[in-house]
Amino acid sequence: MEGVKFYSPEDLATGHSLKKAEEIIDSYESKVIEDINIALELFNCTLYLDNKVYLQDWSEEYKYHLNEKCKQIKKDLSYYFSEINEINIEENVNEINWKYIEDFLTLFCRYKLYNRIGEQVFDRLLKKNFSLQQVCHYQHLVDYYETVVKNALINDPINAELLFNQFVLEQGNAIIKRIHFPKSLTKLEVNLLIDSYIGTEKANLNYLRLIVNTQNTKEFSVSDELKWKAKKRTEEKEKIYFKDNSGMAFGYEIAFQKDLSEPVITKLEGMESSITFDKTWLEDNLDYATILQNFVWVFNFIDSNGRIAFVNHPSDISAFEQVLGINSKSDYPKGVAFQSKEILANLMTTAYYMFLKNQNVNLEKVIEWFFTVYLNQEFKVEHYYATLPSEGTSYREKCRDILPEMEYSLSQYKSYVEYGFINHELLEISSSGLLYEQIPSLIVKKYVYPNEVLTEAFYYLFSDQSGLGYIDNTEKASRTFFELMVKNNIIYSEFHRYQQLKIDHLRELGYIKVDNQGLIRWTNEKRIKVLYELYYNEVISYYRMHSQIRDEIDLMNQEELIYFDSTLFSKPEQDYFNYYLNNSRFQNGPKLRNKYAHGTLGSRPNIDEATHQQNYLVILKLFLLFVLKVNEDFCLYDMIKQIEQFDEQV
Repeated sequence: MEGVKFYSPEDLATGHSLKKAEEIIDSYESKVIEDINIALELFNCTLYLDNKVYLQDWSEEYKYHLNEKCKQIKKDLSYYFSEINEINIEENVNEINWKYIEDFLTLFCRYKLYNRIGEQVFDRLLKKNFSLQQVCHYQHLVDYYETVVKNALINDPINAELLFNQFVLEQGNAIIKRIHFPKSLTKLEVNLLIDSYIGTEKANLNYLRLIVNTQNTKEFSVSDELKWKAKKRTEEKEKIYFKDNSGMAFGYEIAFQKDLSEPVITKLEGMESSITFDKTWLEDNLDYATILQNFVWVFNFIDSNGRIAFVNHPSDISAFEQVLGINSKSDYPKGVAFQSKEILANLMTTAYYMFLKNQNVNLEKVIEWFFTVYLNQEFKVEHYYATLPSEGTSYREKCRDILPEMEYSLSQYKSYVEYGFINHELLEISSSGLLYEQIPSLIVKKYVYPNEVLTEAFYYLFSDQSGLGYIDNTEKASRTFFELMVKNNIIYSEFHRYQQLKIDHLRELGYIKVDNQGLIRWTNEKRIKVLYELYYNEVISYYRMHSQIRDEIDLMNQEELIYFDSTLFSKPEQDYFNYYLNNSRFQNGPKLRNKYAHGTLGSRPNIDEATHQQNYLVILKLFLLFVLKVNEDFCLYDMIKQIEQFDEQV
């Protein structure tokens, strides 16, 4: 059956389906509807006009004409559904095309068929014609047929997935219907359902991982025992799954070689990359200041805008990964791009740490020097203390020692920004924990963030799901509209009509214009530059941008498109630290700070020294990133003061 189906106003097939709906509505004459699928198709036709989805050439008079026709259709639909009862409903439902099932349930509620259809009949429909998930999208059905729905829910372990879909699963940008559950469902029944799911052969590995990483809330919680059971079950299934399936391999090789023509040479072969560093340069520059600068200019830990380069960004995760992946709302999103960056960052930290060790340079001493000597010499910061783990101690001890030192170093910086000096007496008294988002910056307008109003523009300009990168000319076709514009001269007429509707909206928003020849151009290239940075990096360091771009950002702030914030770490960087060190926001991270502080790693005798060494170097990487961010903050603040002094003199 090729009947009209309304999905959403933004659906790519809207133009074609709307034309068919128009023909059906325009030619409709009032009559007794005798076929359930015809009734549901007519209902879908009316949805286009209810949502004000019109073809561009429709006049106001024609719209009025079609709306009047829709009123008659709705009257006839009302009569049709008034004739449905317990005797004929099963026969009718058996004939429904699968794509109209939820439309039928919508009208079932609208016309209050539950007042005429008893529990026994609905129970048979639920077992034969409807899925439990489809029914649970409708609060009225769940409430009225509560016993039927509850029994169906708890009698099949696979239904535990519905609970996680509603309360735990991260839905991303998808528009997902809410799932409703019987009010009489108890916490004990929920736990029994989850327990039976863990034990069933049908248990999905992704959902088992979801159970392990569930962050409990008032609305939904999983006991520690169930998380433990899910963890053991996950390990069993992974062992079986990966026995003959090694997955997709990608990795890096780090090497040091003398007398290279460049400081760094990178080669990419398939999924494998090799990075070779100039050993001669590194050996000739072992002063502490250059060692720290190498993490910026050689290893690229910080990008040109002062942002940590290894954090995850939503734009890094492809649509393919979003479709295949199952993530909790409390998960740090780890796509392939992030995992690749994570491997690279950890490898470079380890490689340079070992290289320096062979040169009799202790990287921990370099960090100590930064706080105790450099900040005082360069910026007159007094009494900044840092004592990192010394040689001769085990990596287990190093892990337990370095984490409190890093926290106190962060607290000292917070104190300096707030008071203009480090108030050690107050820090000794304070018992409150340190949150990375609470560490302030010396700079008032440090970071630029997008307001929600820009979401639509981001989608049309930069998303590969907008459909605006694809045109019939395959030589020009690109992933996104932005790429299409940058690489080609594009004529308005090259787009299909359904695409032109979106192009017109971008014109209304003021981002593009169409000249007399039909050529599409940017209205304001500076604004597009700002939007590009905000979409792909989520944040901009205001004073690292050119003055003309800063002027544009100020204008966008006046228009309430963006806002400023003043913290040491940007929001993506805060998430990055929280992911690694604690479970305040994310449940799927290493939780290194929590595990060593609470003894679950530092006191367990069965954790080998190699694991502690790996953890220590990750923590050291984070400490180094903190050092680089502090230095960035001081240098930027110093630069701003010099500019202000120069402006005053002029």
